[in-house]
Amino acid sequence: SMSLEFSCLCYNGFWFAPEMDLVRNSIDFSQRDVEGIVELELYKGNITITGRKSPKSLYNADLASMDIEGGGEAFDYNPADAQGFIRINSVRLKTYAALRAKDN
Repeated sequence: SMSLEFSCLCYNGFWFAPEMDLVRNSIDFSQRDVEGIVELELYKGNITITGRKSPKSLYNADLASMDIEGGGEAFDYNPADAQGFIRINSVRLKTYAALRAKDN
């Protein structure tokens, strides 16, 4: 992960190395559209996120809801589309399980 690479480079003293420039620029690039407000609650050394608001949020309650019929139509999304995705991703797991069963 990017944070692990960043920490390793810092720990090893490579702050001015070209690979550190790459990591820092990658982090800056990934955060270019991040803005908003996060509400926190602090209590006895604990921190709890109690709310988030962002004008650039990708979350859409209508799209995420299972209760709204046709909620994703405006986004060209049909929940049935996920079935193929799940089947494709399960192929490797089924193959792995079959190989493990064969070995035992």
